Amino acid sequence: MLFTRVALRRWRYFKAEREGFAESLSTEIQYGIRAKYRHRFNNAFFDDTLRKDEYQREVYEEASRIAKDISARRVADVGCGSGYKLVLNFPNTPTIGYDLEPTVSFLRATYPDREWLSAAFTDDVEPSDLVICADVIEHIPDPDTLMDFLVKITDRRLVLSTPERRLIYGWDHSGPPKNIAHCREWTQDEFITYVSKWFKVDDARITNKSQATQMVICSHR
Repeated sequence: MLFTRVALRRWRYFKAEREGFAESLSTEIQYGIRAKYRHRFNNAFFDDTLRKDEYQREVYEEASRIAKDISARRVADVGCGSGYKLVLNFPNTPTIGYDLEPTVSFLRATYPDREWLSAAFTDDVEPSDLVICADVIEHIPDPDTLMDFLVKITDRRLVLSTPERRLIYGWDHSGPPKNIAHCREWTQDEFITYVSKWFKVDDARITNKSQATQMVICSHR
């Protein structure tokens, strides 16, 4: 049985390697993650357009409460996917959703009365009072570029979520993630440390333990 499990793991690795999803061992840039964690830098594309609010529901509900507290004039969602959660939780607030093609075309056809934009992280765009970036950062090969973009477009508050590594695996997994669409996954302590390079972390919590969702609420330093 043990031999079979080992053989199966090796087969999965070599299959992933052939498909371009093999792990890479970073010895210098760890993005806040402990040394010798294995990152995936050529991850698979994930299509979120068919989903509604099966995931990150609590993240968007908290973002909606924050928007009311700060009287947000506009809310931005970076990596908004299907757009469903943004539209559902902000029915009366001007919003802008950022994603890539062909998702942006899908969003414009599905919600033509909302603003949707395809923007590179290097583009200059107008800041929003509240910015949401829900379970996106784990899909970005170089998350520093995303964080730089979030600094530029966040006027007052940022709500950022990502899977919590120890909740997923039950131990300190060494990577790469089992989900081939993920480049890396952080523990809560690692994520707070990483995000703190760009923002002041005002709150950090687990929003859904069964889905291993962690969230930080941030403001500018």
